[in-house]
Amino acid sequence: MTTSISALAVIDGTLCEFQRDGSRSVGHQPIATAVVEFQRGPMCYFVREHAYGLLPGMPNLYCLDLDFRLQWLAEWPADEAPCASILGHTGDFISATSGSGAVVRIDAHTGRLISVEHSLAAVG
Repeated sequence: MTTSISALAVIDGTLCEFQRDGSRSVGHQPIATAVVEFQRGPMCYFVREHAYGLLPGMPNLYCLDLDFRLQWLAEWPADEAPCASILGHTGDFISATSGSGAVVRIDAHTGRLISVEHSLAAVG
């Protein structure tokens, strides 16, 4: 039995899926500007988009299913800078850092805010 092996890459701000022969099969156009980072989750992709160009208050972290359909936009804390990096995911939550250095935990299934932790350097 031969299975199709694909790879993902960000090319010109678009999240692209490539097949083993190098052909591009599908892609996800960014919501506003450009995809800058993604991580594979359980049956999904967590995506961080460049924050510039998004409407004020719109989060730049979201989740796509394996067919690149939007599942949720993160419930990002209003008093935090936009998402600066995806740290990773464990079980039911995804961790990310804000532009101000806080660690934000988001429910991986719904996008709801779980917690915000400020580092001592950012507080002091």
